Amino acid sequence: MVHIIDATLREGMQAAGGTFTLEESVEVARGLAECGVDTIECGHPAIGLSEQLRVAAVVDASSGVPVLAHARAERGDIDAVAKTGAEWVGIFLGINGISLDNRLPGRSRDELYRKIEESVGHARQQGLRVRFTVEDSSRTRPEVLAEAYDRAIRAGAERICVADTVGLLEPDGTAGLVSTLASQELGVDIEVHLHDDRGLAMANALAAIDAGATWVSTSVNGLGERAGIVDLAALLANLDYRGSRPLAEGHRLRDLSRRVGAYSRSAPDHRRPVVGRNVFRHVSKLHVRAVERDPATYEWLAPELFGIERILGSDELPGSPKNWIVKPPIVSAEELSYHRAGPGDRFVLVDDRFVPGAGQYCIARRIPRLRSYGAGHVDGHVHHCDSLFIFLGADENYHGLSVEVNLGEESFPVHSPASVFIPAGVRHSYRVVDGAGTYLNYVLAGDYNSSLLEPLAAEDVS
Repeated sequence: MVHIIDATLREGMQAAGGTFTLEESVEVARGLAECGVDTIECGHPAIGLSEQLRVAAVVDASSGVPVLAHARAERGDIDAVAKTGAEWVGIFLGINGISLDNRLPGRSRDELYRKIEESVGHARQQGLRVRFTVEDSSRTRPEVLAEAYDRAIRAGAERICVADTVGLLEPDGTAGLVSTLASQELGVDIEVHLHDDRGLAMANALAAIDAGATWVSTSVNGLGERAGIVDLAALLANLDYRGSRPLAEGHRLRDLSRRVGAYSRSAPDHRRPVVGRNVFRHVSKLHVRAVERDPATYEWLAPELFGIERILGSDELPGSPKNWIVKPPIVSAEELSYHRAGPGDRFVLVDDRFVPGAGQYCIARRIPRLRSYGAGHVDGHVHHCDSLFIFLGADENYHGLSVEVNLGEESFPVHSPASVFIPAGVRHSYRVVDGAGTYLNYVLAGDYNSSLLEPLAAEDVS
């Protein structure tokens, strides 16, 4: 069976906006364990103490799934991994001309071969299992690649990894590279780490598997450097379709995708295979009629595998501009999760109920002046998308309203006029302290409650 090592918590940290806190890393690790990945790759502990603590927390939260942490071929890096409790270390080293010229000038290739042996041997002495990667494998001469892997294996590496670091490979080239290594009967597993710069990462992964690779490196939503790497959900779906790895927990993939999308502020687009909101939506009348008779007409896998409901028809905006104008209704606090009764009525200015397809939510609340406003009427909560608080006082120039805003673990006094930008994935709340005015909450989702990201408890992980 093909094995999955998910690198969201390492490769994903190298994406723009992909910095996961310790708490977010724990949540993602629990989600990955739920989805059945075989190893969780997390972090580079040599960065510092905070990174070591993050990796150690993931080790504790991974429900027995092995954790691998990154290290250069340096003793200090390897020792930092050992301190975290991770079972595996992923040692990497570039040995082609580009690496020698740019990163290791003046070093001979023989020196690098010895460095491989020494670093792998040291890791084994520390009780770590070793995966060894030649960085930029796809641009390294075959004989140099073979020698590097041979040295690593003889020193104790249990797995080797072929890295297409800049995403240059095509499927034929990937298959040729992997099959050459597999034909040498090295006695260890072969992993591939494939970047998507040319949009070929998934095709290359399938070609690598057919050629003898037994491990594939993935990330949730394909998150990673530049264009990212192989997408976890899409690969799991493809392996199930091929009959080479059953999809056991497909219903968990969309929640994990939303969670990672929120924490990285890089939500998957609506057409993202498997997890995108439109991938099981049928709009054409011909397609709708056909799917009503037989879903297989226009679906490669059943949406039920992923806990997703099939959608028939579009959610386009109403055609007439008059239908874009909303007379806002009053809603009760009970309608909104994490809200309790408090001062002033709530008016829903827009959401998908009133303007189908709007994809955004806005509520206004008129706050009267009171002797006491209570302890607070909005509990801490998290959206999978960005949102905004706006405070406008009743006095001249919108002065006259004071509130306390909680963002993550910090609290801030805010005096109107003011707005508070709230990035996706950040826990937040507010309470009125003094004065009168208007509060606006704007959320980049068409439905308030469905935009909420519920915490993933440890006991939810089987």
